[in-house]
Amino acid sequence: MTYLALLESVVLAGSVVLVVYGFLLSFIGRIRGSGTVPLIFPRHVFALVVPVGNDEGTIGRTVEHLRRNKYPRSMFDVIVAPVNCTDQTPTIARRKGAVVYGPGKQQWSDADEAVLGVLDRLTTKDRYDAYVVLDVRSRISANFLAVMSDKLSRGAQAVQSGYSVTGRKWTWNTARRALLSTLKPSWLTSWPLNLRLAGGIHRTGLCVSRRLVEKHGVKKPRLDNVLGFQTRLLRHDVVIQYTDQAWVYDRTRNVKPVCSTLDRLRSRWRLARTDGLPLIVDGLKWRSAAQVIGGFNLFMPSYGTTLLTALLFFGLAAYLHGVASAITLGWIALIASLAIFVVFRLWLMRAPVLAYAALPSLPLILCWQAVRSCFAFSPKRPPAKAETKAEAKTESEARTEKGSGRTQGRRPRRRYSRRPRRQPS
Repeated sequence: MTYLALLESVVLAGSVVLVVYGFLLSFIGRIRGSGTVPLIFPRHVFALVVPVGNDEGTIGRTVEHLRRNKYPRSMFDVIVAPVNCTDQTPTIARRKGAVVYGPGKQQWSDADEAVLGVLDRLTTKDRYDAYVVLDVRSRISANFLAVMSDKLSRGAQAVQSGYSVTGRKWTWNTARRALLSTLKPSWLTSWPLNLRLAGGIHRTGLCVSRRLVEKHGVKKPRLDNVLGFQTRLLRHDVVIQYTDQAWVYDRTRNVKPVCSTLDRLRSRWRLARTDGLPLIVDGLKWRSAAQVIGGFNLFMPSYGTTLLTALLFFGLAAYLHGVASAITLGWIALIASLAIFVVFRLWLMRAPVLAYAALPSLPLILCWQAVRSCFAFSPKRPPAKAETKAEAKTESEARTEKGSGRTQGRRPRRRYSRRPRRQPS
């Protein structure tokens, strides 16, 4: 019994340190990003990249909304990327004034693949200075592009706008999406602001400069893997700024499907092993607090793991020592602190009122997601370009070995002979 009480005390002390650490990072980031300065006159050209599916009932209103942004009309374009569309979505987007980019000879498996393909093509053009990633149901504040241009003019290479979940205010789906959004992508940092921490960006509402895409790329790691993407930028000491002057309002109805537990643990362990310790070492060497904190955060557990551990040990302490014991009261205080943390995040993200009322259901939602992730499988992605080219090259070499000649492997071209011209008599 003594060893069990010692274990409970050690786990409780570690959890308290973790929660206090998360609160400090959030408040420091909030204070450092609270200052406002006058905006610089717009000087950048933007491409608003919007991947779509069969959304003919939504794309028209989305394009009209984006084109009404208070920014010089000649300095931004709406780029629509259809993914396996079988309806009139591309036609409606063109009719409303958007530019439609198809996959061409490639095949886009999902919206993230479409965004990467469009960014790869846009970098070859000299028109755009930065790219903003949005969803088909996204709505942005009127000054969104003006604020992004101001940040880019002050030297930023990547800017994350404020993120809020909207929709029908009194529906369970909106409340559930708002609760889950408070825990993503990192519950430790709230937002990175000027601290360049390894966590705190969403794909929706993210503005990346052309210089960053050309120099660091967005495919390895992929842009949808926000933790890996931001960790890679942190290794190169790239500032990812946050601004609460510009906002994106996510009206997407569906919740992103859960990932496989094994794949998530494997990717997290790979990040911690390859980037965690090097970030800490480089940060100590160059006296960069951002790199040290970013590397340390890679070893931290998620909010769901912390909450479920707290609930488990609370039940164990209440069973062994009673509800009035000091260890049980400590776990109650820790669970209350985690709830206050979520309320603080909901307030920052301008969540609807129903999300606050649905807060007691958060442990059930996390448990259900954990159970689903145990039986989830990672979807197979199509092979990359390099693999496709290598396979094509191998096939062509095999055909060449079977025979010789320029026409080997395809039907021979028929040769037609011209009739001799008739000589004039």
